[in-house]
Amino acid sequence: MSNAQKWVAVVLASFLILLFVGYLTNSEEENYLNNFSQNQSQQIDGKSAQQIYIDADCVACHGANQEGTENGPSLKNLSAKWTKQEIISYLRNPDDFKNDDRIIALNLKYPDSFMPNYNNMDIKDLGKLAEFLLQK
Repeated sequence: MSNAQKWVAVVLASFLILLFVGYLTNSEEENYLNNFSQNQSQQIDGKSAQQIYIDADCVACHGANQEGTENGPSLKNLSAKWTKQEIISYLRNPDDFKNDDRIIALNLKYPDSFMPNYNNMDIKDLGKLAEFLLQK
């Protein structure tokens, strides 16, 4: 097999892997939407908290049911450690929490993960998202 054929095979294999991962991600989001209870998906002032969670791509690291993945921690029982205002502040600027014991522990457990900031998201949406996460 020539070098050109090897490169074509590598590119084709990479494309197929990415296509498969995209399919799995879409299936996870669809399952999440279908299984979400009516009460929690109720819309208040525009987008539902569920839709905000999906649009912010939280599903990618924290999973469709907030149970965590290999890329990010579970978001269940946050109310035991976080307040609504703390969650909003953290989402707006995670770097402000880099010395927080909770975040230090998570960084040790998920060293290759990165929490993006959502300082460009509407504060009302962040509030809805925080309330949604505190209910889990």
